[in-house]
Amino acid sequence: MNETKETVSRRHFILTGAGALGTIASTWFTGSAFGRTLKSPTPRQTLGPFFPDDGDPVHEVRENLDFRLPISEANDSDLTRIQGHAESARGQTVYIQGQVLNRRGDQLVPLPGAVLIMWNASASGRYNHRGDTETPRFQHPVTGEWIDREHDPHFQYWGRSITDAQGNYRFKTIVPGFYPVRIGNEGGEDRPSLGNGWYRPPHLHFMISAPGLPQLVTQLYFKGEHIAHNEFIQQLNARDGILRSERIPEKEQEGLIVEYRPDPSGTITDGLVGHYDFVLTL
Repeated sequence: MNETKETVSRRHFILTGAGALGTIASTWFTGSAFGRTLKSPTPRQTLGPFFPDDGDPVHEVRENLDFRLPISEANDSDLTRIQGHAESARGQTVYIQGQVLNRRGDQLVPLPGAVLIMWNASASGRYNHRGDTETPRFQHPVTGEWIDREHDPHFQYWGRSITDAQGNYRFKTIVPGFYPVRIGNEGGEDRPSLGNGWYRPPHLHFMISAPGLPQLVTQLYFKGEHIAHNEFIQQLNARDGILRSERIPEKEQEGLIVEYRPDPSGTITDGLVGHYDFVLTL
C-alpha cells in the first residue's frame, strides 16, 4: 500500500477508485459445490477507501501476533470469529468459495498458491477503519427505520486465504449491511428514498495476487431467496454506481452477483454457501 496517504471522503474515493499492493498467506478450503459462474476474466472494481492498512483500524484485530506482518495479513479466513473471543459476529453467516483460475486462450488453469485478502463491513454497514466517519446514523430509504452503523467487537472484518493445489479458496463471513454514499431529498420529502440517494449494496472486497499475473482488485455482491431482505438488496444492486459502471459489460455485471443457498451436500450447516471462480489473465 502507498505509505503516503491523503484524507479523502468516502464519496470521492468510491467515485474515483484506487489501486493497492498486498501479500497474503495460509488458510483452509474445500472443493467447490456449484459450478463456475463466469468464464471471462473477472472485472476489476475500485479498491474502496477501507482497505485495512496498519494504523487504519479503529479497533485493531490481529490474530497472528508476529508484528512483522502487516495487519492485513494477520487474520485467518473465518471472519465470523476472533481468536480468544467467546462470542461470534452478528449477522447472517455465509461462505464464499471457489477457485482462482488463469485464462490461457480457451483454457482455464487452476492457480495453486494464489493469495487472497477479503474485507467487508459489519452487519450494520460499518467498516473497522478510521476513515469511515461519514453518516454514522441514517434512515432506511424504504421503511424509514433509523439505522446505527455500529462496530461489532466480535467481527474480524478482514481475512486472508491461499489456494490449494487445485486453486480452491474459501472464506466465512456475514452478509454486510448496506450504507449510504449520497443521501438526497426530492420534492420536499421528509426522508430519503431509493430514487434520490445512492446506497451501496452488501458487498465483499477482494484483492488477489498470483505469481506472474497482474493483481486483481474487485467486489462481489449478493442474491438468493435465503438471503435476508433479498428483494431490497436486488433493488440496491440494480442502482449501484460501481457494480453498474459503464466500464463493465452488463453480462459481466450480473456475473459478479453471487447466489447463496444451503449447501446441497449437507456438509456446511451453519450458513449459506456461494460459489465464485476468480479468473485472472495477463
